Formats: sequence, C-alpha cells, structure tokens
Amino acid sequence: MRTPRNTLLILSVLIGLCFTVDLPFAVAQNDAKKDTPADSATKESKDKDSANENVDILPKLEEMQIPTVEELLKKPPVDWIVLENDSVLVVEPIYPRPDTLGQLDLALKESYNWPKPKSKEEIEEQKKMRADMNFILITLTDDKENPEYRIQRKSVKQVIHHEDQILQRIDLLLKENDLKTAFELLLFLDRKHRDWPGFEQRQKQLLLLEAKDKQQAEQYLNALAYVQDLHSRDPKYPGLSQLAGEIIDVMISQSVQENAYRKAHYYLKRLESMFPLQQTVIKWKTNFLNESNSILKAAEQAAGQKQYQEAIQAVSTAVVIWPANPKLREPLLRYQKRFPMINVGVLETALEETPYFLERESTRRHHTLTQIPLFEVTKVNQTPLYQSRFLEQWEPTDLGRRADFILRQSYSPWESHPTMIAADITQYLRSKITPGTTKYDERFDSYVRSVSSTGPFTFSIYFDRVPLRIEWLLSDPVNSPPLWQKISTIPESDQSPVRDEVLVSSRFIVDQQRDGIVSYSRAVPEPTDVREFSVAQINEIPYPSFEKSFQGLLLGEVTVLPFLPAKLVSFFQDSEDFNVVQSVIPLTHVLQFNPESKPMQVVELRRALAYSIDRKKILSETLLHESRLLNGRLVTAPYFTGLQVYNQQVPQREYSFPLAVALAVASQKKLGGKFPTLRMLCDPNPEAQIAAQEMIKAWSQIGLKVVLIPNTAVEAKKENLQWDIVYRTVSMTEPVMELWPFLTVGKGAQIESLEILPDWMRLSLIELDEATDWESATALIKKLQQQLYSMAHIIPLWEIDQFHVFRKNIKGYADRPLNFYDNIERWIPEPYYPDVESFSYK
Repeated sequence: MRTPRNTLLILSVLIGLCFTVDLPFAVAQNDAKKDTPADSATKESKDKDSANENVDILPKLEEMQIPTVEELLKKPPVDWIVLENDSVLVVEPIYPRPDTLGQLDLALKESYNWPKPKSKEEIEEQKKMRADMNFILITLTDDKENPEYRIQRKSVKQVIHHEDQILQRIDLLLKENDLKTAFELLLFLDRKHRDWPGFEQRQKQLLLLEAKDKQQAEQYLNALAYVQDLHSRDPKYPGLSQLAGEIIDVMISQSVQENAYRKAHYYLKRLESMFPLQQTVIKWKTNFLNESNSILKAAEQAAGQKQYQEAIQAVSTAVVIWPANPKLREPLLRYQKRFPMINVGVLETALEETPYFLERESTRRHHTLTQIPLFEVTKVNQTPLYQSRFLEQWEPTDLGRRADFILRQSYSPWESHPTMIAADITQYLRSKITPGTTKYDERFDSYVRSVSSTGPFTFSIYFDRVPLRIEWLLSDPVNSPPLWQKISTIPESDQSPVRDEVLVSSRFIVDQQRDGIVSYSRAVPEPTDVREFSVAQINEIPYPSFEKSFQGLLLGEVTVLPFLPAKLVSFFQDSEDFNVVQSVIPLTHVLQFNPESKPMQVVELRRALAYSIDRKKILSETLLHESRLLNGRLVTAPYFTGLQVYNQQVPQREYSFPLAVALAVASQKKLGGKFPTLRMLCDPNPEAQIAAQEMIKAWSQIGLKVVLIPNTAVEAKKENLQWDIVYRTVSMTEPVMELWPFLTVGKGAQIESLEILPDWMRLSLIELDEATDWESATALIKKLQQQLYSMAHIIPLWEIDQFHVFRKNIKGYADRPLNFYDNIERWIPEPYYPDVESFSYK
C-alpha cells in the first residue's frame, strides 16, 4: 500500500511528465498562460528536474515481481505501464488491448487518411481527435479520489498487460515442469481473452512437454496423443519428429514382443502419417519385410517336404507380420488351395473349463464337428427328417420287431470319417445293452433285445418293444476305434497330448490347442491325388467379447462367426463382404430348477420367480434391440414353437409384480420366515448372461437375493457345486425322446434319475417313453408341457433365431443349416488375401 505522501509524489511525477488532467479533474491552466516565455522555460526546466527526482520513487521493471498463480486468478487484474526510464506504473486494465501502443500508433497513422474537412469546425474536431490519440487513459489503482489520468504516448516505453503477466508466470511454470498448473493458467487465459498473442506458442510448448512427461512415465499412448495434437497444430515444431519416433519405436517394440503385429502396424501407420521419412518408419518397415521373407523361405522348405499344414501356417504368420510384402500373395494362394483352412471366431471353446456342466453352444459345435451319428437330423418340417452317411438302406420287418441295415461300401474322397463295417456297429451296440460296461445304456437296453451281424456290411437289430422312431434310437455316434482301418496322420512321437483318438464316427479331431486356439483336423486325411482339396483344418479362435470377434472378422483374422447377435443382423445383411445365414432351429432359453434344492421344491417360490420376470420387455429391449420381436418369440416349452408336438394352446404367463410379491410372501412362510440366498448357474452365451442379470434385478425387487455363479476355471474345479437355478439354452429336434434327459438335469434317461422328480412327473415321463404311436405320444407331451408350465417346474423364456456370418470367400455352406458345422467337408474356402490397409488399424 502506498502512503499518502507517496501518492502525492506520484501525482507530481505525472504533472512533471506532462500529464494533463481529464475533464472531471481539470486543473487551472490560466496561470500557466500568463507566464512569460522566459519564465515558462525556467519553470519547465525546474519541473523536469523535479520529475526526474520524483520518478525514482516508482519501482523499476527489473524490481517488479511476476504475480503468483493465486494473485492472477483471484485478485483484480492490473496492467504495468513501463515509462521511458523503466519505471513502472500499476494501473487498471487499459484499452485498446492487446498491443495498446501499436494500436494507437496505427490509429494515428490512419488518421491522416481521413476525408478532408469541409469546415473550420471539422478541422478543429479532427485536430482534437488526433491530439487525443497521443494520450493513454489510465486509472491508478491506489488513488481513490482522483484515479483517472491521461498520459502522453511518447512517455510510455511498454505496456505489460495482465494477460502478458499470465504468460510470464506460465513460462516460469513450464521451466519448473509444473505442467498441470501451467495448463490451468492457459485455460484461464483462453477463457479470459481468446487468441491472446503468445497463447498459441505456450500451448504448443506445453503439449511437447506433456508428451515428454508421459514418455518418461512410460504412458506411451497418452504421449502419442499429445504428439498428434501438436502435429495437427504445427507439423514442423522443433523436436516433434524426433520425440514421435522415440515414443512409437518403444510402442512397436513392445507390440512385437507380444506378437501383436497388427498393433505394431497400427502405430507404424500413425507415425508414417505424420512423418513419412522418419528413421523409425524406415527401420521398422525394413525389419518387418526381412522377418516376413525369412518365414516365407521356411514355408517354401516345408512345402517342398509336402508339409503343407506347416507351410500354410507359416505363410499366414508372414502375412500377419508384414502384409505389404509383395512376395506373399502367390504362395498364400497356392498353399491355401493345397491345405484349405478356416479360422472361426468364437466366444469360448469346448475345451475351456467352466462350472456349467450342461450342453452349451461350444459343446454343440464340438459334437457336430467331431462326431457323425449313425442317423442325423438334416431337416425339420414340424417333425425331424433323418439321414445317414453310413447306411445305404434300412428297413423294419416283423411288424417293427426287427430292422435290417445295409452299410455303404465306398465313400467320396472329401468325406473325413473312417470306413465303417458291420462289426464296428454291432460291437458298439452290444456294449450298450450289456450291463456293467461303460457304454451301457438302460433306456436303449429296454428297447433292444439283440444285435447280429449278417455280413461285412449288413446287420440286424431285434427289439423287445417297438420304438417310435428307429432313427432317433440310433442317433448316437459309434464311439469305438475302427476294427480294420488304422488311421495315423502323423508319427506317434510328434502327436499333441490333446490330440483325440480316431473313432469310427470321427469327423474332425482335436489336433492341437495352443494359446487358447483349438485346431481340428480331418480324422482321415484326404488323398494327395485329388484335383480340389476339401477343408483340412478348422481353427476356433476365442475372443473375450463379441465386439473383439467382430473386430477380428473385419480385420481378416477370422472368416466366420457362428454367433451373431440379433441386433447386428441387419448390419451384416447390408454388407457386400459378408453373407448372413439363419439356422433352421432357434435357440430356446429356459430356466430350470435343481430338483434336489429344498427352496425350489416350494411351488409358490417357483411361481413368484416366474411372475416377477417381464419376459417381453427383456426380450425386446435388452436382447433384440432394434429388431424387436422379429427374431425372437416368447415360449411356453423348452423346444421350438414350429414343432408338431408344441402345444400352442398353453397361454403365456403375463408379468405381474403384485402377484409375484404375494407368492413370495407365501413362500417365505413355508421357508421359515426367511429367504435363503439362491445360487444361479448360467450358460456362457452372451445373451443369456445379459438376460440373467436383468432377471436377478427383477427378483431383488420382491425380496429374493440371487447370485450368479462365475463361469471361471476356479469355480469349475470346485467339488459338489451347489446351485438352485440354471439358465439353459437348448435346441431340441425330438422333444418326445429328449425331454426325459432334459428334466433330470444331466443325469440321463435312467429309472434311477427319476427319483429326484415328483411322482406325477415320473409317471408322465414313463408313459411318454412307452407310447407306441405318434398320436398318443404327441397328446402326452402336450399335456406334460401344460403341467410343467402351470406348476413352474421350468420357466420357458423365449426362443431367439440363430444367425451365422460368413465372409464371401467361403462357399458351399447350407442356406438354412440345422447346426453350424453342417456340411463342413463341402465348404470351399477360396484363397483370401486381406486388404493391406486393414492391417494398419488397431
């Protein structure tokens, strides 16, 4: 604070420096006019001497302290006026700004271009305006009585505005590497006065320092973001090219160590887009090209030794390392034709450990790919239609008490299974009716009396009771080694420990498992002299989420996705690069209760769970999204609504929260006044997992706590898994035969397995199993469907259409497959060379 004495001295300095007082604070200048010229000159000399003495009380520029951050942000803004002798006046912000002196000089210069005055009044007015341009209006900060003055322009050497002081403080902060505070001040300045001179320069400097700081902290992605931001503002900023090269060099090295070459290409592309001639770009392009050529030579050597599997894998690796290598296209096409291989993007494989012990999507794919049943469903038109790859003819005789079979004696080269003879089948079927053997099947034994072989390719089966459908009874694969054909594709010493044994009904076998990828190879290698080779290997590549598998499909890592959410069907249908195929049988979602769980034996609790679920809302909003109910339907049974045995007369259970609460209260009394925590097991299917979370939220609103058992290997290793509810996905084609093992929850179709079920359900299942004609069987299963639904022994939720997406280089698949791997031997994977640019993005 200045003392009154100092304030008076400053005022005298202002007068001594030819300050003139503005109109509100006019001084009497008449006395000055009365002075003689000599007296005036003497007085002016004295005033100047006095001014020079008094001006010394003002601080010098070098003595001024740059305001602190707190002062700049919280105190009123002030400008510094630097006089000719470097003394500083602290005043309130002056105008015009910025560059006050420059703007005044420019205005004075332009004033001489004004239109010529037409009258004496205009002459005087222009003189006055021009004279005003020689003065700067200021307001002293400490003079409250007479703060406003005019100061001559020629007396001012420099004006340091408040914004300039902010920039000076930012410079100090940048030297101290206090980047966060510097950024806050820059942001403050930008809001206060956008585009202030010097702002952009500090902003660029800050970006460079931020990039260096993140580089030192090994936060390379963040550092690269700052580099790209600075490049967009000033591509030639000093030091930027070198810093970008250093950052991306480390990122590429890390990606290569992780074998993440596509990520490395992505970073290289980012660097090249900024600095095409940077040394790091040239270095890594050369490294990738040399490594790709080296692997290509190894592939050519493997192909020379007729090891085509190793050759195509090596070329595929070389493509991943550097797809821009011009030498890759020809060998890739050649080896792909010789050893056709298909990469399938999946969310899980059948070999992954999970506590979910029931059939799931991955196991259904695995069984379809690795096993060929004696009879398999090939079409569904209200009832299933069967076909056999092994049998040429079959015919029931003796009023259905016997059936004669004739096997095929020759197969096409593309078929991947071993040759089956009558002895293979009869030996296997006898083991199923022989108690004490591992393959003994009590239900099968109740039908079959004996099996006999009547020739190398003929056999007969004798029945104790006539089955409803012989084809279904013989729809299991013959899981025994072939008796006369020894299959060996590679030396035993080189075989993978996970490699499956080749059985009579083997289609493809698990060849190897590495890094989570499961490779399936043909059970019987194709002859080497065929003109066109069929699919030799299937690689199931797991992804942590559908989004990642979708990305892999677009990048060319995989060419097929077996699972396609309904909400994305329209996207792929509109694409020119992909084909979408709909499966014949939709996937049915159903809740099932543990028959041995005491809480689940309370019918009121089961019904409370059922009525508290808004199935229509979950299906339409959570699962189907934009497609709404076009690709899904509510159901009342755990099987396809298009089957003849589905009872369309069973009404849908409507959502009713009040009824659910009432039933929950009633069940709580039966459970001793307190609900136990229920444990829920869920199919790994992504749609099932999402729907399960929604249902758990709904159950919590009626006072029930349900926890979801994690699908992890840790949970899978636990013994005696305790669960109360299971969320299942099923795809039945023959419910009359499949309902019994479904209701026993993995315990099979044995009399012993019925002990856990209520009496009425046992009798209904036995009566259904003993039905002798389709009319009575259909009536019985429709009645059973109504009973199961009304008693809430199961809660059928909905069925959702299954879609698969194929890149268009894959040909030969069915238009409406029953299973994903239907007709896999006839698929034609045409050689596909991914777009080089697709490898350049993450």
